[in-house]
Amino acid sequence: MVFAVVTGGGTSGHFIPAQAILESLMESGISADELRYVGSRRGVEQSLMVGSAIPAEYLPISGLQRSLSLKGIARNTALPFRLMRSRLMARSLIKKWEPRVVVSVGGYASEPMSAAAIAAGVPLVCVSYDRMPGLATRRQAKHAALSAVAFPGVDLPRAVITGAPVRSSLRHLDVAREREVARRELGVAENAVLLTVMGGSLGSGVLNALVPSLLLECASQTNIHVLHICGKRFVDDPLPTVPTGVTYQRVGYESRMAHVYASSDLLVVRAGASTVAEIVTVGVASVVVPWEVSADGHQKLNAQWLADANAAKVATEADCLNGIAVQMVASLLQHPDDRKVLAQNARSMGIAHRSNLLVDTIKNAAH
Repeated sequence: MVFAVVTGGGTSGHFIPAQAILESLMESGISADELRYVGSRRGVEQSLMVGSAIPAEYLPISGLQRSLSLKGIARNTALPFRLMRSRLMARSLIKKWEPRVVVSVGGYASEPMSAAAIAAGVPLVCVSYDRMPGLATRRQAKHAALSAVAFPGVDLPRAVITGAPVRSSLRHLDVAREREVARRELGVAENAVLLTVMGGSLGSGVLNALVPSLLLECASQTNIHVLHICGKRFVDDPLPTVPTGVTYQRVGYESRMAHVYASSDLLVVRAGASTVAEIVTVGVASVVVPWEVSADGHQKLNAQWLADANAAKVATEADCLNGIAVQMVASLLQHPDDRKVLAQNARSMGIAHRSNLLVDTIKNAAH
């Protein structure tokens, strides 16, 4: 018998929390043989699960395409058939594995296994790590044994505050102890001020467009190192002009995120749920730029949660165009005490994320 099936994916924003939950369950003493992961054949998870000891299955389910291109229309036409096939496969997997609990992190890839668990009477735990839960989570939570939420006041049935799922390497990160080694691994000088700009696994056009102005501003300061994680789809874009006296590194993707967080003095990031959870888990100063068209405005809500506690500075996408965001960053680079306050306030908000509450809740829900 399988102890738990963790389901969800499609994007790194859903897969990374699923991965974090699987890591935490193994840390608690559950072997990889007792766990399963179910995602989508069309998501990022197949490549990111390479080398994992946890058995995985990938369903043909896909998300709704908003594009009116012929390819987008064709994929939407096939969606009902993919959904039906995925549901049949999910029912078969539930029957085969007989899990004691199914854990959903939301997103379109979680729907078939969650529906199969509900139909089979297997306890379902919905994990919500946004201040505004997504549509799939809201639907599933109506029938779930409980909802594990990261924020107080999240309106889901049978909600229990557990903190957000965060990768083990970040939950246990001791920045002071790891900083020297992390900087050496990343090629960052020990005495440099490290500014990291990153927009998630796919990258952010808005943040990438901000980098040339940030580099110019950094030229007026001393010993600034800019690490730009631009996203794989932008990695072949022309390099920006780098002023004399500024060190600039650009990579499409960086897997050593514990090194990045341990090394960074200041982050410029989006306000996705996973990123916000990592900021408060580690305790790092940041300027967050919410994605304007995120579903239900959830990135704005995530960013506001940080801003209300003076745990981050928030810039709008308009601020990235009119120079305000650059000045925010410049001021923080010039004032280490201000960065220290943001980092300390952020870390104080991550207590639940660093705890075992989520794993304990999942175990309590299991048959």
